[in-house]
Amino acid sequence: MSDPRTIAEARALRDEALAIVKGDLQLAKNETSPARIKERAVGEAVELVETARDIASENKAVIGATAAALAAWFLRGPLLELAEKARDMVRPGD
Repeated sequence: MSDPRTIAEARALRDEALAIVKGDLQLAKNETSPARIKERAVGEAVELVETARDIASENKAVIGATAAALAAWFLRGPLLELAEKARDMVRPGD
């Protein structure tokens, strides 16, 4: 049979391992709680907005050109009609 000292050491190791596992489980529960998830999501959103603001301040010309291109794309129908009217006004009469 095993001697009592070895059994006591094994039980102490077991109890220590169990305490570590329980601590890890509690940490996992805390990290997956709705409040913690919300806190992390808000933190990530704030960081994303700050990054976007920094990039936008460094690249104003690119953003302006992109916005103008998008506006032209969405307004291409009315712009083409306006261009045709201007062309007809400039074209000599038939």
